[in-house]
Amino acid sequence: MPLSKQKKSEYFIKLNRMLSTYTKVFVVTVDNVGSQQMNMTRKSMRGTAEILMGKNTLIRKVLKDFLESNPGHFFEKLQPLIAGNVGFVFTNADLPKVRDLILANRVPAPARVGAVSPVDVAVPAGPTGCDPGQTSFFQVLQ
Repeated sequence: MPLSKQKKSEYFIKLNRMLSTYTKVFVVTVDNVGSQQMNMTRKSMRGTAEILMGKNTLIRKVLKDFLESNPGHFFEKLQPLIAGNVGFVFTNADLPKVRDLILANRVPAPARVGAVSPVDVAVPAGPTGCDPGQTSFFQVLQ
């Protein structure tokens, strides 16, 4: 769903404020992160850091405009990182403290059908412990 011009201008102002206010930023991938988990993370970071999500093209445009008015700013290193499902955690606090807040809200979740694993999975060849009549178990996994 496209954003309205008003929402885009509000987002533009908000991201510009964050870029000029904060001196430190985490770039986080939020694949397989639910809204409840994001809300809990935002709540635990209140007063310490701000999380900002958005459309990549809009973030690139705002960042490009910010860097044109502030040439040589260290946030220019963010440009190649804006790809996929990423968000920014802006802060002026100690980075290890904020990292610990982020990791404290990390929750293990079961695999979903069709999801790509974030780590390599190797299944060695050999007996499965199932007799041939239990193949329906493996068919359900597809």
